[in-house]
Amino acid sequence: MFGWRFWSLSALYALGAALLIGIPTVLIPNAFFVRMTPSGTLDYGIWLLSALLIGPLLATLYPTPPQQPKERTGTLRTLFGFLLSFFSVGCPICNKIVVLLLGMSGAMTLFDPLRPLLGLAALLLLATTLYLRIRVLRLGCRLPAPRIQ
Repeated sequence: MFGWRFWSLSALYALGAALLIGIPTVLIPNAFFVRMTPSGTLDYGIWLLSALLIGPLLATLYPTPPQQPKERTGTLRTLFGFLLSFFSVGCPICNKIVVLLLGMSGAMTLFDPLRPLLGLAALLLLATTLYLRIRVLRLGCRLPAPRIQ
């Protein structure tokens, strides 16, 4: 079930997720974006762990081998986990949505202390989704038998 195809897709998806999160948040230095607050080691840890969890999740979802039923269990949780990890490692001042909702001082005083909690929530959500997805692929999704009256 988890052969070379799964692991190669997982590595490609993890690399893509790391680039999609790392470039705009300037965890990967680049000339396109500027980070106004310094990033810490917790940001790098959450970034790498979330990319390592997103890779296998996407490898189990897309593309589905033709002999298996196409179940899209956990796609919304994967998307929310990705977004939570993106917001948790990003610069609070550079995030236009946070600045629009809270203002510049609110982004630093209210949102910045919550970023590690967002990162932990993202990791928990992604790990739970991966566990449930692997469980469904291995055991199937058994429905209870209908009651006969």
